[in-house]
Amino acid sequence: MAPPAIVSCLLDPSGRWPSIFQRTWVNWLLHTNGIRLRPQGLEYLKKEQAYILISNHASILDIPGIISTSPFPVRFIAKKSLSWFPVLGWFLSSSGHILIDRNNAKSALKSLKKAVALLKKGVSIVVFPEGTRTPDGQVKDFKGGAFLLALQSKAQIVPVSISGTYHMLPRTGWCFWPGLMELNLGKPIPTRNLSLREARPLMEKVREIIMQNINKKA
Repeated sequence: MAPPAIVSCLLDPSGRWPSIFQRTWVNWLLHTNGIRLRPQGLEYLKKEQAYILISNHASILDIPGIISTSPFPVRFIAKKSLSWFPVLGWFLSSSGHILIDRNNAKSALKSLKKAVALLKKGVSIVVFPEGTRTPDGQVKDFKGGAFLLALQSKAQIVPVSISGTYHMLPRTGWCFWPGLMELNLGKPIPTRNLSLREARPLMEKVREIIMQNINKKA
């Protein structure tokens, strides 16, 4: 699927065809590896609304799980080094995903402006505020960039709690194990009337919701 997927990025600036290839690929990946999805909370999402989906990050499987579950196309904020990965990196950088150079403040600011523009166009953004996959299955401290993005764009935040993926493919793993991935989507949190000084309380609130919903599955 790689050649037509990458070509579609070049021929379709709207992102519609790349999104179709993206969803087809992740559904095939999950199905052929015996990974089942059990989403909850999809009724909270409106297809015509753009959101910032903020999720814990236990495994690389979180990414196909969110893509497959979301009722609308999504774009991820990810580290720029992924663009060097053959095929996958090329697709990420060509299809509208936002790749941030964490060591370059000017470049990172430019990427965040791109994220704001996508949200205003109605494209939902996915962020893993831990910054990387957890090494032990526990939710780590959040970084504040996603919450500043929410306050600047006035987009609603959707807390996403993912369970089960750490045991199917941990950070140090090289093989998928069949199993059940549970995705619990919380109620959207408005940010329109919040000021920048409320970014940290907002971050703490979202992290607490995510952890509570994970613990319900424990």
